[in-house]
Parts: sequence; C-alpha cells; structure tokens
Amino acid sequence: MSSIGSRVPRGAADRLAHLLKLVAAGPPQFTLGELAASAGLPASSVHRLLQALVRSGLVERGYGQSYRPGRELHRLASQLVAGFDLVRCARPLLEELVAHWHETAVLCTYSPAMRVGIIADVVMTPHPLRFAVERGGEIQLPWGSLGRAILAFLPQGDSEAVIREATVGPLSGRPRSSRKDLEAELHRIRESGYARYFDPRYDIAGIAGPVFGTFGEIVGCLGVTMPSKRYQLHLEDDLAAAVRRSAAALSERAAISHS
Repeated sequence: MSSIGSRVPRGAADRLAHLLKLVAAGPPQFTLGELAASAGLPASSVHRLLQALVRSGLVERGYGQSYRPGRELHRLASQLVAGFDLVRCARPLLEELVAHWHETAVLCTYSPAMRVGIIADVVMTPHPLRFAVERGGEIQLPWGSLGRAILAFLPQGDSEAVIREATVGPLSGRPRSSRKDLEAELHRIRESGYARYFDPRYDIAGIAGPVFGTFGEIVGCLGVTMPSKRYQLHLEDDLAAAVRRSAAALSERAAISHS
C-alpha cells in the first residue's frame, strides 16, 4: 500500500480518516501490518481503528489475516458517483428550462441519512429580481414544491418519519399543514406527477417533478422557482408539463448511465 501525504495525523478522528483514505486508494486486500506501515502508525493503534471500520462495514475481513474494503464503503462510493452523474445529466435540462422560461432551475437530490433534500445544482434566472439559491443548501421536505416532490414518493416509513418530525416551516415559521391536507396534497402530486407551491405572502412559487433511480426509487427532483408575482405571468399547465418532461428525461438518463 502506498502512503497518502507525509504528515502522520495525531487525533483519533484524523487517524481514522487517514486510514479510510488508504483503504480506498489501496489494493483489494491488505494486512494489518501493511496498513500500519503505509499509515506510519503503530500496529496497535491501527488495529483499534480498523475494528471501528469493520463494525461500520467500511472494512471487511478477507482471507486469513487480511482485510479488504467493505460493502458499505462501496455503497457510499456508488452514491457519490451517482450524484455526480445526476448533476452531469441534469445540467442541460436545467439550462433548457431557464432558456425557455427565464426562471431559476434547480436540481435537488434526496439524502436518506438526513431525510432532507440537498441543492445539487442551480442555473439562475437572468432576471435581476430572484432568490439566492445556493448549492449544498438543505430543503425540508414538508414545505415547498422541491421538498414535496420528493416526500410524495418516499417509502411509507420514511414519509411517516419526515412528517412526524416536521414542526414549523423554515421560511415562514408557521406550523406545517394539517396531516389531512398534507396527505391530500401528496396524493395530488403522485397523481399529477408534479408538485406546485404558491405563497404570495413570502413572494415565492415553484413547480417540481420527481426524479427516480434505476430501480424506481426516488432520488431527488428537478424544478423551477420564482417570485410569486412572476408565477402569475406563466401558464401553469405549460410550465408544469415542461418540468414534468424534464424530470422524466432525467430519470431516463440517470437509469441509462448506470445500466
């Protein structure tokens, strides 16, 4: 195994991260001694940290006294690759929506671990009056078109957990919709294939369509957001159809790229 960098980390967290980098970059199998030599750390310290990686599934026992990268590490790597592929596939669709509708187009990916949406890519509107939508921002699922386009298609257990944990809206500070009204809206989203949001009190509106993975699982959404006063200038049916087509096209492209 080759070492990464020359500085030997001191803290336990830094050492664990250092070992994980070596495991990810190293051979398919390795021994404790080989990993300790590459890390420049005592074998006793590496053994203790290695057991934590084994318990988490990031490292697995191999043949004899050897170890190998674990299935959980491969799964996380696959998720990262899939996320990059989704952004690459979505970019021309976002640009096409902005070119036609002149409003900000957003790609949002779903994080199962945190049960939130993450802004993965944005193409901003040319209008000077616009919202500051930043990559990496979190989207709470019970509110807005982006969040609800994901929430409507989550497995029931995950959806229940999200709704149960929801308290007040991140923008308005108001309590979420009643359970009955929210379930009715999620049903409408599943029937129509898109989510819409319109709140003139905060001058925000949007339409979003769900994006699905290779096996039909929800992986995010693609949408258009704008000030509510401009939303009234658009024909909602035409805008919704365009967003729905773009989200469906992204689902197809993402599936093809991983087939």
